[in-house]
Amino acid sequence: MSKRIWMSALLLVLVILVGWAVWRLAFTDKEEPKQTLTTVRFGMLPYGDHTYAVIGAKKGWFEEVGIKLDYRPIKIEDAVPFVRNKSLDVASCPPGIVIAAFENNPGVVSFVFGDVFQGYALMARADKGLKTVSDFTKEGLPIDQAIRSTVRQMRGATFAYPAEAAIKPFIDLALRKGDLAKADIKSLVLDDPLTVNAMRKRQADFQVGGVPSRLVLQREGFIPLLTSNDLATAAKPSPESEELSSVFTDGWICTREYYQQNRDLVLRMASVNFRITRFINEHMDEALAIHMPYLSQVTGQQFTPAEGKIIYTSLDPFFTFEAQQEWFHNPNNPYFFQNLNGAIIKSFEKQKIFQHGAPTVADVNVSDEVYRTLETLKANTDALLRQVETSTSKDNPDVKANINLARRQYDAYNFLDAERSAKRAAGIK
Repeated sequence: MSKRIWMSALLLVLVILVGWAVWRLAFTDKEEPKQTLTTVRFGMLPYGDHTYAVIGAKKGWFEEVGIKLDYRPIKIEDAVPFVRNKSLDVASCPPGIVIAAFENNPGVVSFVFGDVFQGYALMARADKGLKTVSDFTKEGLPIDQAIRSTVRQMRGATFAYPAEAAIKPFIDLALRKGDLAKADIKSLVLDDPLTVNAMRKRQADFQVGGVPSRLVLQREGFIPLLTSNDLATAAKPSPESEELSSVFTDGWICTREYYQQNRDLVLRMASVNFRITRFINEHMDEALAIHMPYLSQVTGQQFTPAEGKIIYTSLDPFFTFEAQQEWFHNPNNPYFFQNLNGAIIKSFEKQKIFQHGAPTVADVNVSDEVYRTLETLKANTDALLRQVETSTSKDNPDVKANINLARRQYDAYNFLDAERSAKRAAGIK
């Protein structure tokens, strides 16, 4: 082959390669901009309702929004102090812990919620023919009467429970709702694991205990007759409600300073939270396959998918972004953020937890601001995409690529970056 022919062939190959590259850039979707990953030191309490972030970590969803999640299990007593002293950036923690620690560790706030803890329950054997609150309401009884009828089935029976201060308010409230006094039942006060044995051996007819004992009993076929969520459902939605202090929303916390200095990052963290909660609801088996092995690892106890389903559906149901809408807009909803957090504060005030005055909900919570910000970004993205998709520029390759990118980010609840992509599509700087 002559030199001229060889050079012509080489030139032809180069032209083809350049042309292919130009075509690829012009007519394929634009990839999401590569971001420098920001490390977030994240603490998880070793419980089913506080380790769910591992799902987002294993699925790569944090990295998709530019976050490297450096996660590890922590003790519950360390959650607020570690966030406060900047050993951690973010932690999963119940709001009650933040509220109780307010005087010694002010400035820590809940910024997003994932599930509702409704773990306390009055347990009974399935073969006793007893009715649950749900059974009574299906028969037409109003919720208050259904609770009363459920609890009154305990009259004269043996009731096993531990002498734990955290559980006592639920027990006292349940008995009061059933118009029963302690003298109307036979009390069997035992350590929590022993209450399980008492139920197995038929030494007790009813039981209330902590989450571990409820999980064991429910797995073995015992049924929850009355739950803390039943009491909350019957409550008058108000920060003054005693019933609402027995349930609470679990979520993630940081300092107010961290939130103010890293708002975009916090919004992206919240977006992953909501992506996980949707995944749990829509793909439960796959979520459990990721979550339960990690929970088993950090607790040293074996959690099976069957036990995980009890956590997801009964003990700590997870709520999607859409399902949480009323939590931030409807004061008549029991889960309205002011109601639940306010009820905890009132409960602690009655217990004289605070020496120098109780915090307000705004002192310990920015979740409403985060949620409403995401809603605004979502609405802005919707408007921008409608505008672009009816414009003459919608078929422009660069515009089309940004539209597709915005849609992907939108679907992942990353409304912050979805709005930015939609703005680029609309030609807005």
